[in-house]
Amino acid sequence: MARQKKATYTVTTQRFGEWLRGLRESQELPLRVVAAAAEMDQAHLSKVELGQRLLTTEQACAIAKFFAVSENEIEARRIVEKFRLEHADNPAAEQAINMLHEDSAIYGMKKCNHSSRRCRHMHPALRTTVG
Repeated sequence: MARQKKATYTVTTQRFGEWLRGLRESQELPLRVVAAAAEMDQAHLSKVELGQRLLTTEQACAIAKFFAVSENEIEARRIVEKFRLEHADNPAAEQAINMLHEDSAIYGMKKCNHSSRRCRHMHPALRTTVG
């Protein structure tokens, strides 16, 4: 029996806060402008950029709209950062990631056969419950 080819993903070492700061600085915007767009405190946004805090789903969506980036992309990055913060020192983290990858249908995601970063699509019924 032939082995199925696993999807490949672009791995990024850039943390969520670094990505967000790069986005803000590329448009030469001060913290206060982006914080106001997300209806949040400037100090909180600074801590997000430093990797000390996380955005809420609502704040992430507001920032996505402000920068005209995909809400799915910013939410995916936020989830990854949350996982990193909560499980960075857990030796089982890598195994958990592999289990999610292998059993994606259980978690409401459909597998595609292409190798795009977007090869998994959340099941429509679960889109509003992730957060």
